Amino acid sequence: MTPTMIFHAPYPMEPNPTSASRLRPLRMREAFKAAGYQVIDLSGTTPQRRTGYRRLKEQLAAGVKPAFLYSENSTQPNIFATSIRDGLAPLLDTSIMATAHRAGIPVGVFYRDVYWRFSSFRAKSVTGRLAPAFHRLDLRGYLAAKAHFFFPSTAMSPYLGLPEGTSYSALPPAGAAGQTLPLPEGPLTLVYVGGLGNHYVLTELAQALKATSSVHLNMVVRQREWENSAGEFATLSSANVHPHHLNANQLDGVYARSHIGVLTVKPSEYWQFAVPAKLYEYLSKGRPILVTEGTEAARIVGELGCGWQVPYDGKTLARTLRHLANHPEEVQQKAHQTRAAAAVNTWQDRALQVATTLTGKAL
Repeated sequence: MTPTMIFHAPYPMEPNPTSASRLRPLRMREAFKAAGYQVIDLSGTTPQRRTGYRRLKEQLAAGVKPAFLYSENSTQPNIFATSIRDGLAPLLDTSIMATAHRAGIPVGVFYRDVYWRFSSFRAKSVTGRLAPAFHRLDLRGYLAAKAHFFFPSTAMSPYLGLPEGTSYSALPPAGAAGQTLPLPEGPLTLVYVGGLGNHYVLTELAQALKATSSVHLNMVVRQREWENSAGEFATLSSANVHPHHLNANQLDGVYARSHIGVLTVKPSEYWQFAVPAKLYEYLSKGRPILVTEGTEAARIVGELGCGWQVPYDGKTLARTLRHLANHPEEVQQKAHQTRAAAAVNTWQDRALQVATTLTGKAL
């Protein structure tokens, strides 16, 4: 008999997402199906989730017993995760979890980030000012449903202020299986996929590239962020930096022309627990990673042996880039280790990890 699970997200799935926060839930839903589960999908707009909730209660009353419920929460509180023009339902999503809990179904929620715990990251809009109160409301609902919290890293858990005894574990991002690419010929070329500005500060990388004109950088960023940041980081407009404005499904060509993924961001308290999705995307493409030391990303890269940890310093970065440009065999060796790490860090691996954590047994 095919096992069943409930997949929940307080927003619709996007077929071609441009952000990691929308790509991850799509990949996780696909991974549960690939792992062999029949998925009861409770994602969508507020009306769609209301309809799905009614249908779920009917299924439970008819004797359907899903193995577990897994939720991918939003950066925003649940009430603001989709358009408020579709209706406001501040308790809908935690009610779904509470119903599952009462039915004896284990509940797990991936808690994406804790921006709202940092006043410097909060939006100044009306919804931004209201968000912390609604985040706390959501949190109370998760706790009432005895949800197991999945975090990008366990280092994030203290920032949420969970009660003693709350169950949690790490569930970092992952990559698609079978997507590794051979390294290209030609001069050393880096690739960066992600944001610019705020806590994605790449000033020292820009300085290093200015000093190593033979090393190239393919930079995949949103066009607006590129336009806003190119003036601040003037060297990002140099001849060896090639900007691209692409969605998540258009990146294979860029990766095929690149040797090393970069995460050489300015370190901060946030980067001590943040795990960017792009780290595992680099892995999945077989690209070893150059990362700022002292970050959670650096800890992962060191544990997997799939790259280099460097200080956030332009001169040191430049020396490292010159060394790697002159020793392509070292890049090849790290790429070999990266491919091995990619094979055991797929989305299906994460889906099976969720199942094992929530049910105590593998599928």
